[in-house]
Amino acid sequence: MKIISINELEVKSEFNEGKHQHFLNNAYSEYINDPKFIKEIIEKYVNGASAMFLPKELLDVERILPVIKDRRFIESLQELNADFGENHIYEFYNEELVVFYVEDRENSIHYIAKDDLKEINFSIENLREKALENLSNNFEMKRHGENGYFMLTAGGNYESSLILLNIWNHENFMVDGNIVIGIPSRDVLLITGSKDSLNLHRIYDSVQDINETGDHIVSNKIFEFINGTFEVLK
Repeated sequence: MKIISINELEVKSEFNEGKHQHFLNNAYSEYINDPKFIKEIIEKYVNGASAMFLPKELLDVERILPVIKDRRFIESLQELNADFGENHIYEFYNEELVVFYVEDRENSIHYIAKDDLKEINFSIENLREKALENLSNNFEMKRHGENGYFMLTAGGNYESSLILLNIWNHENFMVDGNIVIGIPSRDVLLITGSKDSLNLHRIYDSVQDINETGDHIVSNKIFEFINGTFEVLK
């Protein structure tokens, strides 16, 4: 492998005539937040990057999962690769959020391309259903909190994806008003009610803070559950 260039947190490499880009923003954010784990952080990201240089694997449909991103992510991808949207699979959830589909591999998350599905003769129309089935079956959800302010956890990588499941009702989350959430990063899902001004401010402050200092950022917006869908809270 050849290192072609290093520009701050972006590294470009070349291997077997294939060119690759490595972005170290998330690794650096994790290090800044907890420097004592530098060895573990480096090992994790090196293992993830090494997957780019291994022989291509066929897609495992039992590992397909949905990932939530926002418009900022789409815009950054288009700046780097104008063909990304044409080759990969995603759909808009609302005016702000986008659903991508990935394969959760041992050391990395592989964004599924249209060619991946063709190789295993899997219909794109069945992708969302399979991803939600895997999300429901493979992760144990836990609710934390009280007094109208909750956090939902599910292993550390797919908390924000839980907005796609059919769990959003007042039996599961006893809040004042409509259910309101913040998903500042992939592993943080905060919940309160639209009439709970104190906890709305708590969510807003947490979302802004994580967007400034966290890693694997999802959105800087807050969302209200209306007619079966989360919409940007106006």
